[in-house]
Amino acid sequence: MNIKILRIFEYEKYFLALVIVALMFFIAKITGHREIVFPEILSIVVFCLITKRQILLTNKRKMVFLTVLASLIGVGIAKYLQIPLYFKILLGFLLPQVVLIVAKSNFLPIIAASLFPIYMKVTSFIYPFAAFILVSLIALVQYYLIKQYRLKPLNFRVNKSFNSKAKLKHLIKLFFVFSIILIAPVYFEQIFIFPPPFVVALAVLSNPMSSFRKYPKKVFGAMVAITIIGILCRLIFNIYLGFPLVLSAIIAAIAMFMLIEKGKIFFPPIGGALLMPMILKKSMLLMYFPEALGGLVVIFVVALKLFKRG
Repeated sequence: MNIKILRIFEYEKYFLALVIVALMFFIAKITGHREIVFPEILSIVVFCLITKRQILLTNKRKMVFLTVLASLIGVGIAKYLQIPLYFKILLGFLLPQVVLIVAKSNFLPIIAASLFPIYMKVTSFIYPFAAFILVSLIALVQYYLIKQYRLKPLNFRVNKSFNSKAKLKHLIKLFFVFSIILIAPVYFEQIFIFPPPFVVALAVLSNPMSSFRKYPKKVFGAMVAITIIGILCRLIFNIYLGFPLVLSAIIAAIAMFMLIEKGKIFFPPIGGALLMPMILKKSMLLMYFPEALGGLVVIFVVALKLFKRG
């Protein structure tokens, strides 16, 4: 691929990523269904369209199937289980990861797909339907870019080295640790200390083999910066200037893409972290950053200190 075509590809992939984000917010606005706005969609966009290399074991069909299944799990827990919120969140955290072990995949963004309905009290099955449409659209855009620019296909078959027993052992430890650090946020009714994208970050960083553990300060800084960008874009453009939420989201996404390119940080959870402030209540925004910062510190310390290569 020559330099000119490479530049066209870079511009086009970012443009198409913005179109997907804008479409999600626009459809949510005209239909009145806020559950269509699923922040982790931008994380999947980062993974499928923006990142320089494939870091997750999945293919397009499996990606769509796993995301929809996880979203159904989340809605089912939120809608049908009459149990304390603490146990709902733990189930929403555990079940999609069991699914991943069975599917021999590490497509961790589906954790957020499961947790989002529980956090936001979404009980409509419009949510998994919207997830299906949006993730299918991402898969189609990825297919188009691969064919258009003759890129190497980004489909993975089942990894023969996938160790299900080791993954299950790791999950048991991770579940136990998460169940401990979740107690205080639920007790004090501050669950957005650990919003769904941050929980995904915990799952990613707790893997001792994760390449992102090699530069934790850079990843942490990116997560903090992206969270600030999301909050400021919501406060300035949507709340104070009265611009449509979709415009605030687009401006925030452009800023994130610029940060990604400049810092060479392709950490998928930053996409979800960017859009979380876009769906929170106005009254929650001012306190969201100190809460989120505290949550990020806990997540990084726990992931890096308690999950070392043994």
